[in-house]
Parts: sequence; structure tokens; C-alpha cells
Amino acid sequence: MAIINPENQVLERRAVPKGSFIIREGDSGNCAFLVQSGKVRVYVQHDDKDVELAKLGPGQIFGEMALVFDEKRSATVQAIEDSVLVVITRQTLDDKLRKSDPTVRAIVPMLMKRIIQTNSALINRHGDIKILVETVQNIYETIIVTLPRVQQQSFENAVQPKLNQFLAAVQSFQEKYSDD
Repeated sequence: MAIINPENQVLERRAVPKGSFIIREGDSGNCAFLVQSGKVRVYVQHDDKDVELAKLGPGQIFGEMALVFDEKRSATVQAIEDSVLVVITRQTLDDKLRKSDPTVRAIVPMLMKRIIQTNSALINRHGDIKILVETVQNIYETIIVTLPRVQQQSFENAVQPKLNQFLAAVQSFQEKYSDD
């Protein structure tokens, strides 16, 4: 199947049945996929366990790093519903980047590198409540110190109780369901 995008380029579509593997971690790749319909699961193997990175649905893209870097696939993607995917090749991306502003051309590879770093951090920290708590507290503190002094108390009164409830619920969940 094929569809035509606004620039009159024909883009390939693939029908993928539920349960099918679309990308496997470690494979080489040269294209990305846009989910036109259905849903897919993105995960990696870490310590002999599947670590889910995302569930993606219509309008979302996966495999995008293969459009910029000549590296092995960093995750496995499996259809969790019957899906239709639009194939995005390097050539398609290159054509679009050539037509874009030089700043955009410079930003795309930098953003991709940051995505790789973030995914790596997620994999290595998966399930660590202590890091979650520290991250949430750092974000809270960063926000409060950037506010004008007259707004700090109001922010603290509005956010701190809810933040404490959230962290207590996460801690309780971990204690109740943790395998440790």
C-alpha cells in the first residue's frame, strides 16, 4: 500500500498484525515508522527482563534514530494491536531537512543524541524509586527558586501537598508490590 504526502511523495504503508515484531533490538535499520492506526510496544531487554520504554499509537513515530545514525536498533517494537505503519526512509528525511532552515538541520542530530542518552538512563534506572524521588524534588526546587518571591509561597501551598501525596503513593506501591 502507499499514500501520498502533501509534497506528492509516495510513502509506503505496511499492515502489521497484532503480535508481529516490527523492529528487533540489535538489528540494523535505515527507516522509521509512523503509526497510522493501531498500537505498538517499544521495549528493551535488560537483566533478562523486558523494560518497556513506550506504547505508541496513531501519529507517533518509532525507529527514528535509524534516520540519523548508522547504529544498531536500540529497542524492539512489537504490534500490540493490528496496525498500519507509514515507512519513513532516510531519503525522505534528507529531502525534508535539505528544504529546512540550517538551524533545524543542526538541531535534529543533537536531539536524537539526547534521546539515546535519555533512553539509556531510563533503562539503567528503571524501577529505582529513590532516583524518582530525587528527580521530582530537584524539579520542584528548580521551579520554586525561579519564581518571584511573592509567588513562591502560593506555589508551595498549591504543589507541596499534592507532591507529598504522589511520592507517598509511589513509595507505598513499591513497598506493597516490590519483589525485593
